[in-house]
Amino acid sequence: MNYSMPVNADQSVISQIVARKLRNSMLWMGWGILTTFVTMLAALFNPQWLSLAVSNYNILLILELGAVFLFSARQMSASLTTLKSMFFIYSILNGLTLAALSMVYGTTAFFYAFVGTLAFFGTFAVIGGVVKRDLTSWTTYLLGAVIALIIVSLLNVFVFQNGFVNLALGALGVIIFTIFTAVDVNRIKGILTTVALEDDEVLERVELIGALMLYLDFINIFLSLLRFFRRD
Repeated sequence: MNYSMPVNADQSVISQIVARKLRNSMLWMGWGILTTFVTMLAALFNPQWLSLAVSNYNILLILELGAVFLFSARQMSASLTTLKSMFFIYSILNGLTLAALSMVYGTTAFFYAFVGTLAFFGTFAVIGGVVKRDLTSWTTYLLGAVIALIIVSLLNVFVFQNGFVNLALGALGVIIFTIFTAVDVNRIKGILTTVALEDDEVLERVELIGALMLYLDFINIFLSLLRFFRRD
């Protein structure tokens, strides 16, 4: 005669677990962002590191892509230690590429872009966290928009070389990746709800997967905002 009580208790427990693990995912993302910007500052104060970053910029980009693809491919099979290592290796590599970019944009532009990113990311992360509706159906359209953005960006680099197109791409990038932030937070919350009663290893694995998703959203918003501050 007390069947309703366990159901209510389970729902309450699940909600608490989801909220805690979602915060942990955000915390992991924050550690990644901190690692990136500490690495960037270290490179800026170390001429040898900065020279390495500038001269090997394209190689660093390839290594970054490799780290993300490897993380994605092994996210359910690699050990937690391996996933954490890949996450922080990617964060460090990104810090070196940002140090090289700072030579183009300047530290003032980085500051403004970072503050703007915090505002956009924070707002849409909250939206994704409180919205009850499942937003994952938007993912296909957003991925299509990202692919189109990449293609036009490459065309602008090698063909158009147009300042207005660069600004338009920056604006579209901010819009796309801020929406992606809400969708990804919503998706992480949904996954955590599904696996909330699994063991700690599964939950921590989801935390790390979510952290990388949110990290990529944050960095892409930041890079999109930087387009408005390019010193030509």
